Amino acid sequence: MSGAEAIIVLGVVSSVIAVVDGAKQVYDAAANAEGLPEVFREVAERLPIVRNILASAEKHISDGDIDENSCKAMKPVIERCGKRAENLDKLFRKVIPPGDASRPERYLKAVRTLGKGGKVETLMMGMLEDTQLLASDYGLQAFTKDQIEQIAKALKEVSDIKISVPDSEFYDSTTTTNILGDVHGTQNINNVEGNQYLATGSAKQYNATTMSFGKDN
Repeated sequence: MSGAEAIIVLGVVSSVIAVVDGAKQVYDAAANAEGLPEVFREVAERLPIVRNILASAEKHISDGDIDENSCKAMKPVIERCGKRAENLDKLFRKVIPPGDASRPERYLKAVRTLGKGGKVETLMMGMLEDTQLLASDYGLQAFTKDQIEQIAKALKEVSDIKISVPDSEFYDSTTTTNILGDVHGTQNINNVEGNQYLATGSAKQYNATTMSFGKDN
């Protein structure tokens, strides 16, 4: 009979499995993969590995093969895996089904809301690392050698996937930097094409086509 911690963890594991299943179903339901970044296929093909480890954990916890202390230690790892799975599922649902914009455009827009850690390959890598941790640190004899080897192989394969979105896409090129504060008026340095305004309010503004700064000899 499962203890209190085991019952809590079983609920968490079950919810994560449901999210992973949902993401895989979204991918499988796509009748046409035209324009879909290749990374989505690479990731979708490895979702069953994550599900398999989670399902094994669910069974062994339910059977009482994993003690209460191990269950308690596993919980944050499974929750972290679940958060990554939820973000991956969101990306799949926003990008894979047909839409007005192209799939690459929708992916770029969606992943920017998550940040660099929200790229599909990064999320999958994290999920695999979480399941590897479950299998190696908490599973004891609950997981087979084949399962552990599958995770290691998948980690290597995912690490070799070409980056889907360069990190430069996550930096806002339209930002304005205030470098002087409001001592004698506000100075704003414009980082993009357009006019540069160096003074506001009652301060005088001097415009120049070219300005050069250097040391006197």
